[in-house]
Amino acid sequence: MLPLLVALVGLLTVDVPFGAVLRYALYFAACVALPGILLLRALWRSTGNWAEDFGLGSVVGITHQLLGWALFTLIGWQSALVVWPALTLVLFAAVPGLRRHWRIAEPDPLPPAWTWGLAGAAAVMLAGATHGVLAYHPMPPDGTAYYPDLLFHLSMVNELTRAVPPELPQVAGLSLDYHWFANADMAAAVDITKLSPIVVLYRLWLLPLLVVGLLVFATFARTVSRAWWTGVLVAAAVAAPQLSLLIGTGVDLAPPFSLLSPSQTFGMLAGTAAAVFLVELLFRGRQPRSLWVLVLTVAVVGGGAKPTILPILVGAVGLSALFVLLRDRQLPRRFVAAAVMLAAAGVGTMLTVAGSTSGSGLQLLAIVKLQVGYRAATGDATPAGEGGLVLPALTSGQVLPVFGAFVVVALMLVGQAVALAGVGLLGRGELRRDPLGWFLLGGLIAGWAGFLLVDHPSASESYFVRSVVPISLAAVAWMAARLVREIVDRRRAAVVVGLLAAGLGLLYAVAQTVTRTAPRGSQLDRIVLVARPLVAVLVVTVVLVLLWPVAVKQWSRLAGLGGIVALVTVLAVPAAAGVVHSVRASDSHRSQTFKSAHWRVHPDEAAAALWLARHAGPTDVVASNTYCRPAGPQLPGCDARGYIVSGIAGRRTVIEGWAYTQQTMARQGAGGKRYTNQASPWPDRVAITTEALAAPTPEILRRLRDQYGVRWLYADLYDGPVSPRLDELTVLRHSQDRVRIYELTR
Repeated sequence: MLPLLVALVGLLTVDVPFGAVLRYALYFAACVALPGILLLRALWRSTGNWAEDFGLGSVVGITHQLLGWALFTLIGWQSALVVWPALTLVLFAAVPGLRRHWRIAEPDPLPPAWTWGLAGAAAVMLAGATHGVLAYHPMPPDGTAYYPDLLFHLSMVNELTRAVPPELPQVAGLSLDYHWFANADMAAAVDITKLSPIVVLYRLWLLPLLVVGLLVFATFARTVSRAWWTGVLVAAAVAAPQLSLLIGTGVDLAPPFSLLSPSQTFGMLAGTAAAVFLVELLFRGRQPRSLWVLVLTVAVVGGGAKPTILPILVGAVGLSALFVLLRDRQLPRRFVAAAVMLAAAGVGTMLTVAGSTSGSGLQLLAIVKLQVGYRAATGDATPAGEGGLVLPALTSGQVLPVFGAFVVVALMLVGQAVALAGVGLLGRGELRRDPLGWFLLGGLIAGWAGFLLVDHPSASESYFVRSVVPISLAAVAWMAARLVREIVDRRRAAVVVGLLAAGLGLLYAVAQTVTRTAPRGSQLDRIVLVARPLVAVLVVTVVLVLLWPVAVKQWSRLAGLGGIVALVTVLAVPAAAGVVHSVRASDSHRSQTFKSAHWRVHPDEAAAALWLARHAGPTDVVASNTYCRPAGPQLPGCDARGYIVSGIAGRRTVIEGWAYTQQTMARQGAGGKRYTNQASPWPDRVAITTEALAAPTPEILRRLRDQYGVRWLYADLYDGPVSPRLDELTVLRHSQDRVRIYELTR
């Protein structure tokens, strides 16, 4: 009940009506989780307890819902989508052979400590999300500016409520080439609950998935380690960094979850659930054949939500298969089948729904270009998506840039310690001899390879390392479980380890924070200043290593705890660092909500867009001059991430912000410009829209209507001239200060 209460209070404080909260909670429980739990038990089995069944079952339920959404939307029955989960519930109630799945046949309850631990972690996650992140992003039209990615996702949610296959909302008539499964899940929620897409995206969709995520992560850790308490450890490691959001608001959650990238959150949940099923299928003895159905469908959902997921799963299966082949000189067919199935799913999703990869290339350590201090330490200003096959600083032929680059790489690895810690499996012989260990290592290697080798225009290779966090945490949990088995008084050890890890985590966080300073002076001086946090980490580590034997001699209770203290400290540092940063930032005058002159949307622009949403038909096409931000003349080279009509109004446009299209991202660096500032790949659409608003003629308006299916004109005086002749040639339907909305009539 604690997480539910925290979520309710948090949502009420960010202006979500109680009725909307109740409606969404009932929807998720009855239309997603419950059908998913029943299908999980029918196709595989129960985990023995309702909590883990709820976590895995919710992911299965999401997969089930996406299938129903696609079928119902394809035939135009999306308004009746609630029938789909209802049919599943009726089937399980009516068929005698399926009724047994309503209860757990062989209960295997988890200890109360697990329940309280997960409840506490979920409460922290939900409190941080609502009070820290959701509060930072007001819903349209209540804000002064809106993060562009959220409006872009909002445009896709609206589009996916009306069509399968979907069109590109910013370029009506073209297919949507993006990994849109998360947005489709939101669209299904809108279809069933009848709530606004704005409320679903900005407020409701994320929260149950955070709880499901913690449960799935905990289940994965317990499945790997076979120790119940590792689930609590993993949940605490994910939730604790969100504590900083209770001190001050923030633009997004601490990794690996994200509001700004729903595809990351959604894909990671599906990928982790698929990993649980794969571990059972490959390493836990004979399983029902129907488990293959769960593996395939859930993995496809993960791949359709985020292109990083399937390569990681393929790496996990592939490396464990190689280990088994070398050890046994033969390879069980289940490994071959799993690898082929996942590889085929990866190819299929990449060719169909895993868009936004255009402009990507290969460059060793490309992600380092985006790290704090890189430019100061190396002098290299090469943007993402450019610079050859190796990080430019490393090919400069000069000593200082190379040295500076290695310093920044080391700092980056320290910052990603949680995602890297699982590699410690290599240090334990008994784990190296277990194919499950190579499964985890394969996933980690694949994720880190993507992180360090891919060069994406928006640095989206970072999602590779975010996506392997659950795998790394499961590996850490497994190592910790092996270490704990050697301890006699485990309760006392848990208290000692917890206190020491918290204190040491705070020590590391403070050491990094107080030594961080703005680089200045000569290049050598800048490198020294950039390296100060790294030096601090090394000094603290060396001192602790030297002092630990002394401490063990002084306090015998510390004997045998060194390894687990080190592991838990790694997990504690992100939480401590977040709290230290928030405390230091609380004295500043930072905004408590998202504000940006660049991303400002004037109140009349947002209000007019919402009027259009209420009065235009779902499939109506709009011609608008709002394709760039900030508001102002839409000149060549402007930032083409304007989504007022396609996002806030939720309607298809002749042309709006084209920055995230495949065609534009493929032109990253052309003319020395970032992809966001490239000219439109559809200049004819820009030209006819400009003419229709600034110099309209009956012929121009007829072409808009006949060629592009335009019914509405959204004329924004902030963004350019609007001819008074439109009052004669069209029908003025709405006027909101500096925005005019016209209807084209035949």
